[in-house]
Amino acid sequence: MKKSDIHKIIREEFVNILREETMITEAFQDPIARMLAKDRSLGNSWFNFFNAMSKSFDIAWDKVPKGAFQKVAPGSPLTKKGLAIYYIKGDVENPFAGTDRYGYSRDAKIYGPAVLAATINNKIAYQNERGDSARIGVGKARRSEPLGKAIRGTMQVNKLKDIADEVYVFDLESYRGGTTALKSARAELKMGKDKFTNHKAWKKANLDRYEDILRSRVGGRDEVDRMVAEIVKLANQAVTDAVSGALKQDKYGDIMTTVAGQEVMLKDVTQSMDNAIKDYQRYIQYENEEERYPDASGSRYYSEKKKEYAMELKRYLKGFKIGKIKRY
Repeated sequence: MKKSDIHKIIREEFVNILREETMITEAFQDPIARMLAKDRSLGNSWFNFFNAMSKSFDIAWDKVPKGAFQKVAPGSPLTKKGLAIYYIKGDVENPFAGTDRYGYSRDAKIYGPAVLAATINNKIAYQNERGDSARIGVGKARRSEPLGKAIRGTMQVNKLKDIADEVYVFDLESYRGGTTALKSARAELKMGKDKFTNHKAWKKANLDRYEDILRSRVGGRDEVDRMVAEIVKLANQAVTDAVSGALKQDKYGDIMTTVAGQEVMLKDVTQSMDNAIKDYQRYIQYENEEERYPDASGSRYYSEKKKEYAMELKRYLKGFKIGKIKRY
């Protein structure tokens, strides 16, 4: 092995250590995550919140794609599951303001933009401990603090819904375990060569994910189902082609495969298909909410989000058809 190759591996591992242990080199793909990272009321100007979330739920934030955080109305049922961050876009009056012992109003106005609080599975979230020991969870504990501004008298979910302008939701179950998964994947690297030891199991797992999501939808099949089925089929074929014969690698050690006559990196194919499956899952969630609450004020919002994700899936499929794989 060349000395330059050894230096390259050392540099990559050094960056990975920084990424996993301090999050300082992290580049958020999701714009809402980037915005929240700057919010001082989360106490995370040095990524404290995201670092604590990473350690608490094993999330690799740099691998979380654009669109993972969703903006919803405070009354949306989507706030009840996973992480929900209640946000105000500017200064607001506090309808739950109290008075001090001298009779003066206390916290009559809440200054924004800022995070009011966060919930996990519809329960107020707290940060326990500080610094590298900080963790995020629900329920009060010794040396714990609620996330956000945490204005006295407002720390109940129903009250937060009355005050917040919007809520940012994040499906924890879809992304937790990401850091461990990355470490496991790195353990399977052999001098930069990615080893797909069981591509048949990989194909079956992807088809099972597609079938599970399909069964969860309300109503019949449509164009979106067809697009996702085709994406899964093309991705599985690309993986099969890559591992059927001798592995072909580029000069950096990445496994290559062919999609629509174009040579592409196998890791881009698998990442693109995985992102498409997650977008499909979100599409189904919004469709179910739209049909469950047809007369709700959020019905139009759900319809627009469905269109947004349908267009994203169309772009993914187009990429597979012309050999230009969408990487994010």
